[in-house]
Amino acid sequence: MNGYFENTMQLTRFMLRRERVTSTAWIVMLILVVVGLVPGMYAALDATARNEMLGVLANPAMVAMAGPAYAEIHGTFGAFYTNLMFIFTAFTVAIMNIFLVVRHTRADEERGRYEVLRSLPMGRLAGINAAMITAVIINAALAVLMGIFMYLGGLIGYTDMSFSASMLWGVALGATGLFFAALTALFCQLSAITRSVMAYSFVALIFLYLLRAPGDMNPDMEWLALISPLGLVMRTQVFGYDYWWPVWVLLIGAAAITALAYRLNATRDIDQGLIPARPGKAYGGWLLSSAPGLTFRLQRFMVILVVVGMFLLGASYGSVLGEVESFVASNEMYQTLILSPAGIDISVLYGIPVEDAITIMNQLLGAAGFTVVEMFAGFIGGMMALMGLAALIVFTLKAKSEEKDIRTELVLAASVSRTKYLLGFVAIAFVAAVLLQAAMGLGLYVMAVNTLANPADISLGFVMQTSLVYVPALWVMIGVAVLLLGAWPKGTGIVWGYFAYAFFMDLIGSFGIFPEWLGYTTPFGYVPQLPMEDINFVTMGLMTAVAVGLTVLGIFFYNRRDINAVTHSGVSIKPTKILTRPRI
Repeated sequence: MNGYFENTMQLTRFMLRRERVTSTAWIVMLILVVVGLVPGMYAALDATARNEMLGVLANPAMVAMAGPAYAEIHGTFGAFYTNLMFIFTAFTVAIMNIFLVVRHTRADEERGRYEVLRSLPMGRLAGINAAMITAVIINAALAVLMGIFMYLGGLIGYTDMSFSASMLWGVALGATGLFFAALTALFCQLSAITRSVMAYSFVALIFLYLLRAPGDMNPDMEWLALISPLGLVMRTQVFGYDYWWPVWVLLIGAAAITALAYRLNATRDIDQGLIPARPGKAYGGWLLSSAPGLTFRLQRFMVILVVVGMFLLGASYGSVLGEVESFVASNEMYQTLILSPAGIDISVLYGIPVEDAITIMNQLLGAAGFTVVEMFAGFIGGMMALMGLAALIVFTLKAKSEEKDIRTELVLAASVSRTKYLLGFVAIAFVAAVLLQAAMGLGLYVMAVNTLANPADISLGFVMQTSLVYVPALWVMIGVAVLLLGAWPKGTGIVWGYFAYAFFMDLIGSFGIFPEWLGYTTPFGYVPQLPMEDINFVTMGLMTAVAVGLTVLGIFFYNRRDINAVTHSGVSIKPTKILTRPRI
């Protein structure tokens, strides 16, 4: 059996060397964002404000988004912070591990690198074994560093975060990352195409995220949350009861899936997947007669999957709209977030029964021309748009991966202009922005009319407005990605940092913790908050013009730089050791 893993450690060192920049950047970014918020949020929110926000966390929509509101039970700042941030951090760690495993397994195999390595004295399972060991080391580093810095952040903010609970915070994230690393390794055995593996992995991630939502909202369906790693990890109740058993379950599950991936890897052929590739046609269709058609052909499967996923995401939020009125009527903080922007004097709702508060609230909103359901739909619109933005950035940066894999120059060697080639990727992202927002709005509306006692409280036209109004902001973010791709292809990771910043500002900014002007540092700060504000078509037009300008500027730089600048920078490369060892 040792022959199957020969030279694993040499290959592991090689992978860790390749990851010294990428994975370090991921870990540093996570720690800066997650830990950096601890002292600031503790100082900005006193005990009274946190108690008021607990009602917001208990709202079905927030439970579906952030997990069960167990902070109500414990009442500590640590539990409150975990309730607010933990599942989103775990989601990000899962994405990091998907990219990590694909990068060192299926992507290397598809590019022919793995075949070169196999020509050296290495075992059949050394590749996948080294990739999983690399994932273990990186996730262990993330767990330890996150736990230590979380504790230090708590000390700076004089919070109630203990060292043991802080370490559980980090270890739970590492266990979640290992579970998705193992799941991705399994998917790498199924398909011979990297983009298919990525599609399977991200669909599984979104499915498991949505699967836990019904279990978190309904105790009778908690088993759904328990079979989802993102639902299971919330059962640790960090800074509360500090349960460790979910971590062990995740690690055992990761080990079992990894063993299955090893078994499948040992039986399949190199450069092949267990799911046979569909034989192609003898002649290419009309799509393959142009560069934009080829680009669409490469991404159509992923586009369809993401559109379906956004429809399901919208439906998951639409399913909780029937309970919105009672939660708004019973919670002062939620009234501040939802009703105050409409000019409603929420003091008239204090100290009265919920049923009476609902009646008065509907009367006041009706006089202003709104409904509670419409207010809530506008409130969550930005969050749903940002969830779709990640896919749009991936669609745009597909041009970078094609260039990195030395496929771009093969296309441009024919009579294809660079402008037309890059515009193919940009056009897909721009059109997908509209499709994703429309699918999300349609999903929300379809489920809402089936759950609301009065379906007339919301209309399809309004829901579509709340969704499509974010399209210009999404286009601006796509334009930023195109500009980086053209001017600085190695710096395209900046767009992901900007995405994380925009996501954070939309999630936390509505609580009034930060100055209002910070909201305008992202394009989403200029989107009108329907239904309180009217759509300003001048602002929407200006954002569209900015998006087009950034795109044009990106194409300008793309036409003037070297192709394969992603992999060739003109800098001399140090010689590396050959992956061999002397045989005796």
